[in-house]
Amino acid sequence: MEGGFSKALLMTTLDGSEYIVKIPCSNAGRPMYCTASEVAVLDFDKTHTTIPVPKVLAWNADSTNPVGAEYIVMERVPGAQLFNKWDEMGEVNRISIIKRLTQWEHELAEIPFPAFGSLYHKGSLSEHESIPLDPSVDPEGKTIGDLGESLINRSLLKSQHGLKARLPASLNSPLGEHLITLGMAKEITPAMATNPKLLAQSQPTLWHTDLHMGNIFVAEDDPGKVTGFIDWQHTSISPLFSQVRWPIFLTPPEDYPEGQVMPQLPPDYEDMDADDKEIALDIKRKATWAKAYEVATFLNDRKAWRAMQLPLALKELFRHCGDTSDKGILPLRETLIELLRSQRELGFQTDLSLHFNDEQIAAHEKEFQAYEEWHEIRSFVKNLLDTDDDGWIPPEYDFAEMRSRNKMLFDYYVSKPDLNKTPDEVRRLWPFSLDGL
Repeated sequence: MEGGFSKALLMTTLDGSEYIVKIPCSNAGRPMYCTASEVAVLDFDKTHTTIPVPKVLAWNADSTNPVGAEYIVMERVPGAQLFNKWDEMGEVNRISIIKRLTQWEHELAEIPFPAFGSLYHKGSLSEHESIPLDPSVDPEGKTIGDLGESLINRSLLKSQHGLKARLPASLNSPLGEHLITLGMAKEITPAMATNPKLLAQSQPTLWHTDLHMGNIFVAEDDPGKVTGFIDWQHTSISPLFSQVRWPIFLTPPEDYPEGQVMPQLPPDYEDMDADDKEIALDIKRKATWAKAYEVATFLNDRKAWRAMQLPLALKELFRHCGDTSDKGILPLRETLIELLRSQRELGFQTDLSLHFNDEQIAAHEKEFQAYEEWHEIRSFVKNLLDTDDDGWIPPEYDFAEMRSRNKMLFDYYVSKPDLNKTPDEVRRLWPFSLDGL
């Protein structure tokens, strides 16, 4: 099986035993570090939590080894991937899995770490292999201020090598605006690092941030029992507020009502045609599962729940400032403007050093509205197709059927009565190819 960042090979021995050999692709990250850290995380989880993860049997992070590639040999997780069982397992089993997931996340949230960064075995990074970096780009990582500056410096460094944001051309900002916005973010980082609301939810935390159905295995004969979580590649220790999130397969749909409000079908459901009813039912199902996760997190992992309630403007600065070369500058600028508008309510005692005049804010609002429309379309399609930014689907899925569903969603979207775009405009923003459909 091949994912976005690695290949997973099934190895069967003469006695019938099965093992997984994982080999990172060239785009996985820095050679050696990515593999060594994933091994350390798996071993740590196996030792310090009850989270079911595959046992590492052998590994080598030196691509000059006789194999000619970095690799991890691990036990094969028994059972089936969750996407193969989810539709047929019944609601009781689904809720059981969601509840158990929040209990395992609680275990991670309770583990104290002294700093932010990646996890390694002591022997993985020998002294002669370590090259100290300048403190301006590699701070100690013990405070959220250190972390914020490091993330911003990363974006600045990437910007010097050209912007490669995966956005429509109309949403890409010039390099100059990019650098100015990052400069503002860097200037307010010290104030962010002392915000009491943020500090209360900033403890260094290990978290699996890529929980989709392909990374969760359940028992074949008891689908309510999770047998393993895979793909801990790129897992790091970061502030709790930036780690906690909806698992990908439980992401709420648009207009999801948080709090003590149960998801409902639209008032005009009975008047809808068959296709619209199918979509409405699917949205309600997804909202119900999201509600189950929200409630279970409140009951089983109160620390994570509190972090999820943190105002978006506070935590999203740290989420956006490190990936502006990929996602563009507009989300970060929107966060900075919101911080400017709400700084007193957010707990800042002195004025933040942010400078936007009315004309700049008006221009940004127009740009950001276009960005939100693009993001709305993208999220709508990704959620209903159960895919990611790259359109990856499990090999077991029927590709022709998924293409057909993609076209059906496009037809549904352009038929919305309140849509203010032409079909051609939507097609240019549509995340996945409609060619030949």
